[in-house]
Amino acid sequence: MAAIDERHIDRLVRRALNGDADAFGRIYDVYVDRVYTYACARVNDPHEAEDVTEVVFLKAFEAIGTYDRRGLPFGAWIFRIARNATIDHARRSARVPKPVEDLIEQVGPDPVTVEEQVVARVDDAIIKNAIRRLTDDQASVIACRFFWDMDIRETARALGRTEGAVKALQHRALRSLARILEEMGGDE
Repeated sequence: MAAIDERHIDRLVRRALNGDADAFGRIYDVYVDRVYTYACARVNDPHEAEDVTEVVFLKAFEAIGTYDRRGLPFGAWIFRIARNATIDHARRSARVPKPVEDLIEQVGPDPVTVEEQVVARVDDAIIKNAIRRLTDDQASVIACRFFWDMDIRETARALGRTEGAVKALQHRALRSLARILEEMGGDE
């Protein structure tokens, strides 16, 4: 679906707040791929990611009356729900994700290269497996910045951190991704 600007999202949210199910359906269309991609990067299989995605939108639908913009974009609100649902899922499943050994590929350790790969190949199994090995905070900052295209300020608000903390966390996350990808490539 084509990108929709924040003003259009705000109009859809207002309509959804007034009970317009079609407006919520449009909101779903805008965010479902991003939520699913984030969930896929954090859980073991696509079916579990679908379940998490379903939970996210059910919770969003039930809680849309509590959304209050206050400078926080709607996408950041949905992301918080997605992050919490993914964490809840991980706690319930109590399983540690295991990398897929037969999909290992040599990748250089340069963080800029990793950043480009995350953006370009977000659906790639290698990147998903590497992201699963990050901490929740690191995976969340990667998701906000690269899956959800949030700027530093929006990411900071979504994660409840300062902009400086987000920059530092992003730097550490990209360095960790580079190391993980290098290790995965070194196992060949």
